[in-house]
Amino acid sequence: MKKQHYILMKKTNKKETFYIDYEKMDGYKVTPKNKVKYDGIIVNKLIVIKPSFTKKLLIKKSKRKLEEYLQYIINIMDNDDSTDSGELNRALNSLERYRRTVMNTYRMYLDDKYYKLLLQKIDLIEQELSKKLYIINSKTYAQEDKKGKSR
Repeated sequence: MKKQHYILMKKTNKKETFYIDYEKMDGYKVTPKNKVKYDGIIVNKLIVIKPSFTKKLLIKKSKRKLEEYLQYIINIMDNDDSTDSGELNRALNSLERYRRTVMNTYRMYLDDKYYKLLLQKIDLIEQELSKKLYIINSKTYAQEDKKGKSR
């Protein structure tokens, strides 16, 4: 038996119940992550159908994520001694995963202009992380060459 989903709406002080077929709905699916205690309705999944709201939501989400990566790069540039190549590799992998998410999921909801701009920003951040990784790797190889072989 097919599981039915219902939504409770309030109109003019009367409560009405409507059947919604979620399989036919096209929209951006959101699952809330906050853990706020609330006695009311618990939301497990939300589908945003309105394109303008979806666009605003994804732009805000992508700006927040890019700011997080930029802050990480600033921290790396400030702390030259404490960074290692493993940490930078994890950041590059995370950035690549975010790029794939943008390309596969966000593309259909965003404008082409903003989509291309977002990918350019991701490329720029990736180049900066790659440069920093190259500098750190070259320093470690130079230090190993100075030590020489011990037998």
